[in-house]
Amino acid sequence: MAKRIYLILPLIALLIFAVAAPAAAEDLRFKEWGITAFGNMSMDIDDGDLYEGGVFAHVAMPLIDNESARLDFRLEGLVGGFWDYGSGVEVAIIPALRLYLGKAAVIPYIEGGIGPSYNSLDIEELGIGFNFLSYGGVGLRFPLENNVSIEVGYRLRHISNAGLDDRNHGVTSNQAQIGIAWAF
Repeated sequence: MAKRIYLILPLIALLIFAVAAPAAAEDLRFKEWGITAFGNMSMDIDDGDLYEGGVFAHVAMPLIDNESARLDFRLEGLVGGFWDYGSGVEVAIIPALRLYLGKAAVIPYIEGGIGPSYNSLDIEELGIGFNFLSYGGVGLRFPLENNVSIEVGYRLRHISNAGLDDRNHGVTSNQAQIGIAWAF
């Protein structure tokens, strides 16, 4: 029963975030929200491969917006599930920055973020459930009609407990993602 709660609670939290984000975003001057599916595979574990799949929802606020670039502050709510070398769930809230380069039919971007995360993994590389998730990434945005965009991207991400426990090797992963965003 306890394992089911670990799976259900993060999904409920993400659903609440996804539903409430567009309404709350207008008051905070956020101008976009979206949802992205991701998958990643570890690249630094000796005892096997650790895979994760999940989704994150985001809201975004432009900090700089001109003809050559747009810099957004983003807040992402993430939920994912791990399998193979270890199994468990992950939830995170990640503040981030994303820089879009130009305004065309295809818009490249670079991004980075860091924030708190919790996971239920019991593996040697992560000593405790509370960790920090950090990432750097690149991608492409494809603007469509009616303020909708499709995005594809890659992130190099790392989770570790920042020395809060003796076991702090952390886990670094390659992440692929595809998502949709709505501007308002």
